[in-house]
Amino acid sequence: MVRSLLFTIAMLLCSFGVALAQSTFLSGTVTDGKDPLIGASVKALKGTDLVRGAITDYDGKFRLSLDPGNYTLEFTYTGTQPQRIEGVQVLAGKLNDVPDVIMSPNVLTEVVITTFKVPLIEQDKTQGGQVFTAESIRNLPTRSVNAIVATTAGTTSIDGGDVNIKGSRSNATNYYIDGIRVSGSTPPVQDIEQLSVITGGLGAEYGDVTGGVISIITKGAASEYHGAIDAETSEGLDPYGWRLLTANVSGPILKKKMEDGSSRSLIGFRLSGQYNYQKDDDPPALPVYRPKAEQLQHAIEHPLRLLNGNVTSTAQSFTQDSVEVFKYNPYQNRTDIDVTGRLDFRLTDNIDFSVTGTYKDVQNLVSGGGTWGLLNAQNNPTQYNQRYRGIARLRHRLGTGSPDANKSDSRKVAISNASYQLQFGFERGTGRIGDKTHGDNIMNYGYIGRFDYDYVPVFGAEDTTGTIRHLDNFEAFTGYTAGTVNPGLAAYNEFANPESYDSHLAQNGLFSDTYDDIWSGMYANTNLIYNNSNKSESDILTVSASASFDLKLGKSGVHNIQFGLINEQRTERFWGVAPRRLWNLASQTANIHFNGLDTSRVIDRIWVPGISEFTGDSLDIYANKVVDIKDKKFYKKLREGLGVNIDDWVNVNELTPDQLNINMFGARELNDEALINYYGYDYLGNKLDNGITFKDFFTSTDRDGVRDFPVAPLQPVYQAAFLKDKFTFNKMIFSLGLRVERFDLNTKVMKDIYSLYQVKDAKTAYADLPLGPRPASVQDDFKVYVSGPGS
Repeated sequence: MVRSLLFTIAMLLCSFGVALAQSTFLSGTVTDGKDPLIGASVKALKGTDLVRGAITDYDGKFRLSLDPGNYTLEFTYTGTQPQRIEGVQVLAGKLNDVPDVIMSPNVLTEVVITTFKVPLIEQDKTQGGQVFTAESIRNLPTRSVNAIVATTAGTTSIDGGDVNIKGSRSNATNYYIDGIRVSGSTPPVQDIEQLSVITGGLGAEYGDVTGGVISIITKGAASEYHGAIDAETSEGLDPYGWRLLTANVSGPILKKKMEDGSSRSLIGFRLSGQYNYQKDDDPPALPVYRPKAEQLQHAIEHPLRLLNGNVTSTAQSFTQDSVEVFKYNPYQNRTDIDVTGRLDFRLTDNIDFSVTGTYKDVQNLVSGGGTWGLLNAQNNPTQYNQRYRGIARLRHRLGTGSPDANKSDSRKVAISNASYQLQFGFERGTGRIGDKTHGDNIMNYGYIGRFDYDYVPVFGAEDTTGTIRHLDNFEAFTGYTAGTVNPGLAAYNEFANPESYDSHLAQNGLFSDTYDDIWSGMYANTNLIYNNSNKSESDILTVSASASFDLKLGKSGVHNIQFGLINEQRTERFWGVAPRRLWNLASQTANIHFNGLDTSRVIDRIWVPGISEFTGDSLDIYANKVVDIKDKKFYKKLREGLGVNIDDWVNVNELTPDQLNINMFGARELNDEALINYYGYDYLGNKLDNGITFKDFFTSTDRDGVRDFPVAPLQPVYQAAFLKDKFTFNKMIFSLGLRVERFDLNTKVMKDIYSLYQVKDAKTAYADLPLGPRPASVQDDFKVYVSGPGS
């Protein structure tokens, strides 16, 4: 057996994995009132299912390895009256004890049934914090996990928001679900068997944390079929429109009849769902002011007005009588949908397997900015978040619940309750945000209308010969037609001179900063469009291996030994664009490749009034001279899409949004204007394949031969190993542990944060370059940085 155990340990230590073993034990002593009973039978049942069994040892003691939850214990011994204790709580990661069980002589045939009383003082309190059971959670007046956590001393959460533990930032709080560290959302409270909040005294099984730990154990399959539906609402009671609907069903899929007449679930399931709607997910502490509907609608249709011949914002004329008071934030509703499914398999008496899958969908209207609330809340952007999570666990118990009860050497060294488990976790979170009307239609954000131009040739005398000829072209504005894509922005041109381009406050890709707010920036003006569209994806892949066993060392007691490894791989991706300015960029680069005129190519001859009378003939019109601009491609793709020649002038502002798209731009064009930010996606927002290297950023080109500057996703790796010993000595519980951690950012960072290139220090520079004598104040490690050319 020793060789087998050593081989198992070696295999575990060589495997990749996480180790967060939830070594949870229930122990106690069975006596006849005086002496310990050797070989008494102990059974732990959950519902009608037998979960684990054991016999008492030479000292009448038993020890069961159980998952957290509530159990019924049955005790039997020949010649004594059977006993049953109901509602026994087994807390996660604790040494749980039941009071001594006294078996009376079998005078009566009935079973003695008692109810377990939770100890007033928790004996195994080696960590700071609190444990919430499913029953205590059900009795709390909240359905928010974070709000429940905040009832623990040392933790804070504002209105169920992010949790801060002992003053640490919210990102310093680690969340675990069924032993796997997760990111993002937690399961609904109806799916929680136990919730542990650890605020201090972290054991060796936890690491990479500077705040605290919130560990959740989810409910498994029930031994009998049952389900529940629960609905709650605050409609009519408050202005926040809170609605909650939960439902769950659980039970066995396959059961096995045992020899003693009892049954055991071999395959069980649990399925639950939750729908939560909030009219305002962040209720205000103070009243919210909004213009009355008629006045706001007037401002939306006519955002500007004439006052004594001057143009001013309509909203600036609002008074106290123009507004009404709300008790909630309008246009900030949120909808959450949660679905959880779990399958439990009992492969043998000692091997079990479980797999859990969760899905969460959030659609949330969020504030477009701190000043949007008064006039522009109706244009709040929409944030979409989805999260998929899968957790699988294989557990194998190798030993029995107690050493051999019939051996008198059971007081000596013995190993029991040996087990190991392998875990796998995968989590993917996706998010995106954008204008609720335009969404992913990027070119719609900045479109105002059609701005017409004529491409007019310029004639004059050539400098060298004095010959009158075609010298250049200019764009002459001829008219404007409002579009229907953004009627609110187009309304700002109500008082514009139709013959003057500069008088239009709203132009494609541009908006006057004179009228984008009122009262000196106190509030944003109406009809503004959220100038941000982004998306993200975050993956966490965790593989786990851990093991534990009880080591009895004579009279010194039982040592619970735990050890394991963790390997956690994250992949982070992000892409974002400032879409309104794309039209401005398109206008600037549509004809950027024109470099004067090609006098060797005549494309037309025209009679020029005022000049042709003097020359006596029509004048030649030359073609535009075209140069190829490296890393610029919009001017090419634009003409390919329109089907015109490369030397034809194009007026972008007479096009409609469906004639343009972001794929026409090159990476350099977008990056030079700081319109995009990305990693893990290409510059157009397409997910990059694996294998992107640091070198690719400097060498990669797209199918058109234009550099695309790919940036690989952020893929940090976290690994750890731990060893822990938990034992009782003189009625004191000790928890000793050792943990080793490794973090690899797994990406290149700049060696010198102030320069893309290697900078010589003073010692090297003065040795290699003819710089003359070095001043005494310049030390060897000094480096010179310049702010620009010639500096």
